[in-house]
Formats: sequence, structure tokens, C-alpha cells
Amino acid sequence: MPTMTLQDMADLAKVRRAVVSTWRNRPLVRGVSHPFPTVIERVDGQDRFDVADVVEYLKRTGRGNNPDVVDDAPAIAVPIEAAREDVVTLLAWHVLTGEDLAGTSHAYRVRRAAECDPDDRILLRELSRLHAADAVLDYTDQLLAASFGAVDALQRVEEGQLGRREAARNLSSAATDLIASVVSACVVYLGGDGVALSVDGSELSLDVAGEAATAITTTERGIARRALIRGVQLGEPSRPTLLSFTSVIGREPADVLDAVDNVVLDLDAGHIAIVVGPASILADDLTGPLQGRRASVLRVENVVAALRLPRGYWREAHRQSLALWVCLGDARRQRPVVGDLCAADTIANDDVAADVAAALSGESGRAFRYGRLGDVSTILAGGALVPRGVQPPRIRLLNTGNHVEAVHAATLTTSAPLEPLDVLVQPSPGRLQVAQRSLGQLRADGKLTLKRGNRIDLAFADPNGTVNVLPEPVSGAARFDPVDAESRYPRSARTNPGDVVFVEHPRPQAWVDVRGGSMVASPARILRLEATAEIGPRLLAAAINRLPATPSEWQSWSVPVMTGAEAQRLEEALAEVDAFEVELRQRAAAAKDLASALIDGVAAGALTLDAAPMTVGAAAPQRGN
Repeated sequence: MPTMTLQDMADLAKVRRAVVSTWRNRPLVRGVSHPFPTVIERVDGQDRFDVADVVEYLKRTGRGNNPDVVDDAPAIAVPIEAAREDVVTLLAWHVLTGEDLAGTSHAYRVRRAAECDPDDRILLRELSRLHAADAVLDYTDQLLAASFGAVDALQRVEEGQLGRREAARNLSSAATDLIASVVSACVVYLGGDGVALSVDGSELSLDVAGEAATAITTTERGIARRALIRGVQLGEPSRPTLLSFTSVIGREPADVLDAVDNVVLDLDAGHIAIVVGPASILADDLTGPLQGRRASVLRVENVVAALRLPRGYWREAHRQSLALWVCLGDARRQRPVVGDLCAADTIANDDVAADVAAALSGESGRAFRYGRLGDVSTILAGGALVPRGVQPPRIRLLNTGNHVEAVHAATLTTSAPLEPLDVLVQPSPGRLQVAQRSLGQLRADGKLTLKRGNRIDLAFADPNGTVNVLPEPVSGAARFDPVDAESRYPRSARTNPGDVVFVEHPRPQAWVDVRGGSMVASPARILRLEATAEIGPRLLAAAINRLPATPSEWQSWSVPVMTGAEAQRLEEALAEVDAFEVELRQRAAAAKDLASALIDGVAAGALTLDAAPMTVGAAAPQRGN
């Protein structure tokens, strides 16, 4: 029977562990008592709960921040018998064979592994030794079913209970992107074609290689299996290693310097090594023996660039800074490029890569975006390798045109006449109360149909796409390229013009899709009105949005029903109201832009408000009258 710990429950609900403990001690939810799931066993000092009970509890109470608890639960409920590397090996077997694991025998799995990995480069020997329990096979299949493919399944393993058991550590996506840009710059410097990244046993190295779209070479078979799952190409082991990556994050200071010493001293002429580790050792001031050991490494003069990375890049210790070294064999550089990215307002990875490329080429006369030339002699005397706040000199250019254009762009909207919104009404001679009918009744009468949304992986969204994903509070205004939308979600329901998209939780909300052709992300659903419904989509959405924020099912929601003619007139009036609201929002945004442009322009000395009425501003002529 699948079970969960309290931490698993927190992961499923997407809350902190302490929040679950609070739930356990406070059964009242909106005045109603909801007993916490019952402990069914205790293993290694941890209470464990039945997965079905946990899912039912989260659905019933509405607690947590995950609308997909039903879909995600199988991936989080890890059997006690499961081990991290065993599951990774089984995932790799699935990727190689394309087959499910449940119901297969050990002999069959070994035979298929031998067919797919005849040279035993990745998993044959591990799979031969792995006699996985049925529960582990079932779990791996369920994990794949609950995930957006094998890559997502692997990520869930690394970041979930199994990863915690092994104390897995990783960096933020921003850190991975930046380091990958540095790797790409090094690949280009080395000639590009056929350059593979020699990686250590850290998962960070695989993240970086994947982001940089670079083949890897490794002696770590676990990393090779992860590369297979993630689609990272394995380079030919016979080819010379021109580029290497080493992570010393989380290691003791002496171990960091030992590892760095080995990397720098063993670097062949023209080869490049990238090292990521704690800034306290690689960038900051050091004293005593540690300073002497780092100085001996720097005396080799292979370090061509050293960057202090922003705080927050290391998830395990977000307040600690990391640093990155780029080393070139036999470089003989006495003035490496140093830069403190913590001091930068914004970080453009392409510009960081350009600084690194210039450092590799030895372009001392180049204007750097983030770095400047350091002095090894000063560093050897006891100073910091990357002084706090060090940045290149800046030349501030005054561009008055941009400020003027910003003011003009905003006043084009703020100065335009606003059409009044006036709706003519009179007392109705008919009935005093409009009839109400539930959505369940409308559906039963064939006047309304329901279509479910789909689970959509927003990682594949394209900001330039033309297929909207609704509703925006769920999707974040995501868009898809039409080809990607069709290939990835061929059976997904699409909206028609006038469809109403709605959610039940955390409160009833609805939106009208005027254009149509959109995908809908679960848990949102689609309400499609028939011509005989005697209610328009805008009225339907407005009625849903006025419902109280209390738990209820959509079938019980009541909406007014009127004659077809009256419904049409009301729909037209509501369309005018919607257009008026859009216009007001545009004007409010333009007013904010205008205020910012004025403040920035005057503060920079680029603008003055001491101007004649006909000088600046779309409405200047009117002011002069």
C-alpha cells in the first residue's frame, strides 16, 4: 500500500512542512471539522499515511496550493523499498526500451538491457544486479504516468523524498543558465564542433551541459544514465578532453582548495576548466594557511576569469554567494578578469559570456560589461581575488530623445478623448423577478455543454505563440506555437468564440473567451452555451463571478434566465461595459508610464517642464487655448 510522510504531504500540497503540522493540530476548516488522516504505520521514527486518505483530505478541505493533487500523488508516494539510484536505473531502462516495468521479470529486463546497451556504457551491469520489488516497478510506472515525460519524472525523483534521502543539492535555474552561457562561450573558443564537456559526478554539471546543448563525457555511470534520460548526448570517450566542469559546492574549505589545485595543475596547454564553488574560498579575502594555498594555485597563472555570482543561486544556502573560475592551460595571465555580479543591477548572460570570451582571448583593451582586469600581485599579497562591488568603469551617455519619446507615447493615450459610457434603461412593465436556473438544469436541458481542460506543461510555452492558454491566473498568460500545441496536445479541447472558462476553487471565477481557439489548462473547464440557452456568455461569467466564495459544485450555481431578446440586449450592454473597463485600464497604465517618464527624464537632466504650451505633449495645443 503506497504511503506518505508528513514531508511528502507538504510536497504534494506545495506548502512548507510546518504548515502540515499546523493542519494536523487544527481540524477546523471554515468552521467545519475535517479530521487529519490517520497514521497507518511508523517507519524509522516517521508517521506514514495512506495516499488515498491524504488525497481525499486535501481535496475535501481545499488546503494547500496544488490543484493537481490527484495527478501528482503517485509520483510522491515512494515505496519504502525504493532507492534513488535504483529508480533512476529503471527510468533509464524505460527510456531505452520504451516499455512499462510492471509485470516484467528480472531476466526479461536484463535481456532487453543487453540488447539496448550491448557495450555496457550506461546501465547493463546495474540492471543485472537490481532485483527490484514489484512495488518499486509499479511506483516507477506510476511516476512516469504522473509526469510530463521521463525528464520530469527524473526531476521529481531528484527533488522529492528519494533526493532528500541522498541529500541531493542543486542550483537555481538562473544559476544554471548563467553557467551554461559561460560553457557555450568556452565551446566556441575551442572551435565548437565536436567539443564535449567532461563533467564530474555532480548533477549540476549535467544541468549545465543540458542547458548549453553540449555533449558530455564522464566516468560516472550514474551521470551517464541521467544524461540518457534527459536527452543529453554522450560524447565519444576516445576523443581528447578540451573542456571540463568541476563543482566544489558544499565542500570543506581545505577540500575546495585541494580540488581546485588538482584542476589547475593538471590542465594541459590550451584546455579549459570551469570551476564553481563557494565565493568565501574562490573570491573573498582569505587569511592564514588558506590564503597561502590559494596563492599557490594563482601563481600558476592559469585563472583567466573569476566572477562572484549573485546570492540566491544555491538553493541549499541562498544567502551564500558562489564564485566561478575559468582556467586556461598555460595562459600565463597576471591580470585575470574579475567581476562581482552581486553588484550588477541586471545580469545579461550573453554579456557575461562575452566577458569570458574576451578573457580567454586575452583582449586587455576591451570594454567589459561586468569585469575589469585584476592584479595577481595584489591578490597574492593577501587581498581578495574579486573585491566586493568591483565593476568596470562606466561612461554615462545622455540620451534626451528616449525620455521625450516616452512622454509622448504616454500622452498619446492620456490626452485622447474618453468616450462616455451611457446605457439607457427604463422600468420593466413585466415581471418583477427574473427566473433562476442552475447550470445543472441548463446542461440537462441541452442548453449548455461542459468540456474539461487539460494538464499542460507550460515549460514548452512560446511568448511569440498564437495559441492562448486560459485562464490567465492559471497559465500566467502563456501561449503556444500552433505546431507545438497540435503535436503535444492533439486531443485538447479548444474554445469557441463566446465560450466561458471557469474554475471552482479557491472561489468561483469565470472569463469569456471572445476570440476562441484557446487551450484550457486544468483544473479550469469550458462552458459552451447553445443558441437556446436564453443567457449570454458575459452574463453567465458575471453571474459566476458574483457567487460567494464558499465551497460548492458548479452544477448548483444559479444564473438568471430571460427572454432571448432581453438576453441579447443585456449582452450588448455588458460588451460596452467590458470595452469601457479595458479603455480605463489602458489609460491608468499610460498615466503610470507618464509619471515614470517624467521622473526619470527630469531627474536625469534630460527634460524640463519649463516649456511653452506648443512644445511637448500630445495635448499641448489644447493647453495653449
